[in-house]
Amino acid sequence: MSSSPPIARAVAVLNFLGGHSGQAFTLTEISKSLRISSATCHNLLGALVDAGYVYRTAAKTYVIGPAVSRLAQVTLPLDVLMQVVRPEMRLLADEFDVVCSASFLEGDKIVVHERAAALSHIAWDAPGMAPQRFAPPVGNIFLAWAGDEVLARWMDSGEPPLSAQDREDVMRALEFLRANRYAVGVRIVPLDSLERALELRNRSDMTDYYIASVDPEASYNLAYISAPVFGRAETVAFGLSLLGFVRPLEGKAVLLMAKRLRAAADRIGSFIAGRSIVNPGSFVAPSQPTEISLSR
Repeated sequence: MSSSPPIARAVAVLNFLGGHSGQAFTLTEISKSLRISSATCHNLLGALVDAGYVYRTAAKTYVIGPAVSRLAQVTLPLDVLMQVVRPEMRLLADEFDVVCSASFLEGDKIVVHERAAALSHIAWDAPGMAPQRFAPPVGNIFLAWAGDEVLARWMDSGEPPLSAQDREDVMRALEFLRANRYAVGVRIVPLDSLERALELRNRSDMTDYYIASVDPEASYNLAYISAPVFGRAETVAFGLSLLGFVRPLEGKAVLLMAKRLRAAADRIGSFIAGRSIVNPGSFVAPSQPTEISLSR
């Protein structure tokens, strides 16, 4: 028995997007490729988006949705995920004139897989940045929701070892992260130019990673703002960060950036999970697989 025209068109759209899973398409491109009228294609895509079988990105393009991979019980390829992540990163980088990066935990390393830079920060966007070691003070967004054992192993891996005061500072910063779903790092020396920011880019000794509050009226020499992106199991899939701050910022500006960053992270997390992430759950240890395939 042949399918009805509406079902056939829906199947055609899913086959088209599934066959080009590493790409994103506009409504016009899909309509022309499948020879469906724009009005019909618009209604059809709207219904598929509502059902989670298609996802509309921040760039107003369409990719295959998370419901498809859930049905097939397969991992989400990185190139598909990046079609959703890149527009969000680009909007953040351009709005705040900074760099936005997407970092993944791979074993005991934190690896940047994608970066978007504002036009003024092209020098910051140079390739070849070395992975960071997953050890104090780096990596708190990946384990803020970890159990005590995982957290203790991370704190014990510090080089040099964390002092008792350091451990107290870590716990306060983690409490702030859990409560607000973002973390802030601050330079302990003044920022006054892009050149100075570039000099400090890899200077962990010039950075306070353990910020536990943001005062709207205070001034901050920001190193970064990071937010976790939660996945299907309500675990941290990867981290989204804003970098490249070149001058002091008022606390209220920091709070606005954090709000925008967290909103983008939540939209991406909803794509991965196929639903809103309400209660972040348990931590996926570095040795365990996540739902994202890092092979392109």
